[in-house]
Amino acid sequence: MTYACEMPSTGVAADIAAQITSTVPQLATTRLTLRAPCVEDFAVYAEIVCTDRGIYVGGPYSREDGWFDFIQLSSNWMLHGHGGWAVETKAGELLGFVIIGLEPGDQEPELGFLFTAKAEGQGIAAEAATAALDFAANTLKRDTLVSYIDPANERSIALAKRLGGMPDGTVQEDGALMLIYRYTLSATVHQETLP
Repeated sequence: MTYACEMPSTGVAADIAAQITSTVPQLATTRLTLRAPCVEDFAVYAEIVCTDRGIYVGGPYSREDGWFDFIQLSSNWMLHGHGGWAVETKAGELLGFVIIGLEPGDQEPELGFLFTAKAEGQGIAAEAATAALDFAANTLKRDTLVSYIDPANERSIALAKRLGGMPDGTVQEDGALMLIYRYTLSATVHQETLP
């Protein structure tokens, strides 16, 4: 079932949404574009969090809960000056999402990553997450970020390590024990910020 909230706005409302979206920094890597999420991206987001792929992020979610999670990913930009990006190929194929976000219970901004099965095994998540880490270091001037990862999520643990994340204890999140991986950031340039 598709709800009205999943449909793009029209008229003046669409213009206002476009104006707000235009303030989200767009990042580019060799193969990818990281851009502001839009309503049309929710179908792919739901494909991730509302199925078995969402098991490591508290799912699988209902479609309604998936929507609330999606708007949190998007609204962090307005509230905190950082948030989620939709990650697509240069050809425009949406493969997943990367976020520098704050959720209830987080003590500091978290680097999160959610990708489709199609993106696996190609280094797509690492490339997108590296761009987000560079943005955190160079634009936000952060010294560190963390990722909270389910101990059973071997792929995310491997990615965190590949990105330079180091184990930094555990935390209880929604009643579940999560591993903390900490990234020590330095100002480097691995990506290009587009106008």
